[in-house]
Order: sequence, then C-alpha cells, then structure tokens
Amino acid sequence: MNNLSSVLILAKEEHMQDLKQAIIKLPLCSVELCEKGKIVVVIESENLEEELNSYKMLEKLPNIISINMVFSYQNLEEDIQKATHSKAMQTIEKNEDAKDIFYYGSIFNRFS
Repeated sequence: MNNLSSVLILAKEEHMQDLKQAIIKLPLCSVELCEKGKIVVVIESENLEEELNSYKMLEKLPNIISINMVFSYQNLEEDIQKATHSKAMQTIEKNEDAKDIFYYGSIFNRFS
C-alpha cells in the first residue's frame, strides 16, 4: 500500500456496534479502536483516489456525530515520476497569462 490514513469518528454509544460492523464491510478500511463514542479507522490504499473514495464512504454512514481525518501519508513518488516525464512539463510556459490557463481536473487528463 502506498497511502495510509487514520480517521476519527465520533458517535453515540448506542450506535457504536452498528457503525463498527458497517465500517468493517467497507473496502480498504479497518477499525483499530472502538471505545467511549470514538472509533479510529485506518484506510490503506494504493493511491489518493482510493483513499478519498473510502473516506467519502465513511462520511455517508448513518449516526455519525463527526468524522475527521487525523493523519494521512501518501507515497507520491510514482505521481512525481509521471508528471516529470509527461508532455505537460514540456509545454508549461513561465510567461503565460492567467486567463489562458485551463484546469482539466488532473494534469494527466490534459496531456496523457
């Protein structure tokens, strides 16, 4: 796994068991601690997109008072290599006017 993050979920005691069971069923998620209205979830993923998708699934679970990502680590070496060797790096001009710059959601969507 390249990415590792931890999430803290707060919930009422009466919902803890149901939430724990729902979290266990989600891809890439594991419950590491569950006590006194707090659940610590670890997300292990191959990339940032998978990590964010898992986090969004956690957010949608019912009976959550709050959810916060506490820690996140991404191994970005592969993404840096892709960007360094893409056509995009060859076409970026330092003197471009800001109004002429377009956002495509990802540099790889535009130049791959």
